[in-house]
Amino acid sequence: MSNFYSSDSVMPAPVPAAPVSPPDDSVFSNPPAPVTQPMSVGVAQENRPAPGARGSKTVLVVDDEVGMCIMAKAILGSVGYQTDSANSGEEAIEKYQANLATGQGYDIVVMDLALPGGISGVEALGALRDLDARVKVIACSGYLEANNREAALRTGFAGVLPKPYTADRLASVVKHALDG
Repeated sequence: MSNFYSSDSVMPAPVPAAPVSPPDDSVFSNPPAPVTQPMSVGVAQENRPAPGARGSKTVLVVDDEVGMCIMAKAILGSVGYQTDSANSGEEAIEKYQANLATGQGYDIVVMDLALPGGISGVEALGALRDLDARVKVIACSGYLEANNREAALRTGFAGVLPKPYTADRLASVVKHALDG
């Protein structure tokens, strides 16, 4: 039995490359037209508000996964919200407190419940309530069962967003919690 890498393997002779013709000048003389439409991140066009419709609402996204923060910020930004993010409960509390001190605050927080290495989303909710009794926080997790959703709402969360979520679902839950 011969090993693929054995010295008695016969290697095929290299195939000569086909001649390459010089590039056609038209490739470089007609650049693509500039993109004038905003980038879509999965939110249906008919669900988008008029530009600036929600520009005064600010959302703090809290998730230990940087990619989730980036995605959620892109989705929420695409439907007109101002966004910020934090990667831990402690960072969320610091940002919320600093924003309150400027007189701006956040209109709503989307909080992952499982934040490893520090305080949990539930503990962060308590600390945020100590800073601002009117804070609205949406519980977000991949581990929310039906009975846990009810418990989250009883705990004081303004809404529940199970992971994985769609762009439309995120935008809808945030809007509903802000309106409620």
